[in-house]
Amino acid sequence: MQRFLRWRGLGEPQMAVLFLLPALLGLALFFYYPIGQTMLFSLFDLERTTQLSAERFVGVQNYATVLQTTQFWQSFGYTLYFTVVSVFLEFWIGMGMALATFWVVPQLRGLLRAIIIIPWAIPAIIQASIWRWLFHSDVGLIGDVLVRLGIVAETPLFLSSPLLAMHSIILAYVWRGAAVTSIFLMGGLAMVPRHLHDAAMVDGAPPLMHFWRITLPLLLPTILVTLMFRTIDALRAFEIVYGLTGGGPGTTTEVLSSFAYRYYFSYLDYGQGAAYAVVSFVLVMGVSWLYIRRIVPHLQFRG
Repeated sequence: MQRFLRWRGLGEPQMAVLFLLPALLGLALFFYYPIGQTMLFSLFDLERTTQLSAERFVGVQNYATVLQTTQFWQSFGYTLYFTVVSVFLEFWIGMGMALATFWVVPQLRGLLRAIIIIPWAIPAIIQASIWRWLFHSDVGLIGDVLVRLGIVAETPLFLSSPLLAMHSIILAYVWRGAAVTSIFLMGGLAMVPRHLHDAAMVDGAPPLMHFWRITLPLLLPTILVTLMFRTIDALRAFEIVYGLTGGGPGTTTEVLSSFAYRYYFSYLDYGQGAAYAVVSFVLVMGVSWLYIRRIVPHLQFRG
């Protein structure tokens, strides 16, 4: 194939573009086109229809309506709280699991890493069903264990109490997210030079000093990339909320993604639903930009 292209007089830059063209077409069709269509929908008054030519152009009115509703700010507030708490817990739990895979004897490392990956391998909606059963007030395992241990007198209503539901979703999300985080951090830990730790041991530095002065600084690029991906994923979380509480009780656990879904498929208000989706998209893009600004200085480009 390359010989044929060279025979046609194409240089390496043109060949590279040609080989990338199928991927670029796929991105344009399955990624950029839906984004553009959603942005277009958000500028029209589309209720129970997506026929743009038959509906009224309202400009940014949908966005103004969205930003004036208390439901938006409630879902926005919970989205931020959900993101901050879950990413914080995911990072430190994931860091602990990643370090554990290097502390155990070599014969157990493969087994431990396979166990860590299991939560990530389970589809998110199935994970939500599993946790819904664990949190069930009548047959749930978690409530039964708490009662048997004498921690509580009766099984808590994990998914019916607003405060418990908010944190039950975070717990279920962290269970999967910590596994993903540990996978990222394992790769970073594998690139930390062993001889630096050996030298620190010879100097008599305690293990905690190894971690703070050697491991963490060398892991910083990996940590930033990990936090970026986990933050983006948390900001657009949907399956765990939809599968566990559906946004309830009431709208207590609604996040931006689930609320946009509700407008689209429950209220059939495609204009405002698209506005919610675009606001979520802008939020994710803004956070991504902030992370990328921190990551780029740590990259080494070789010409």
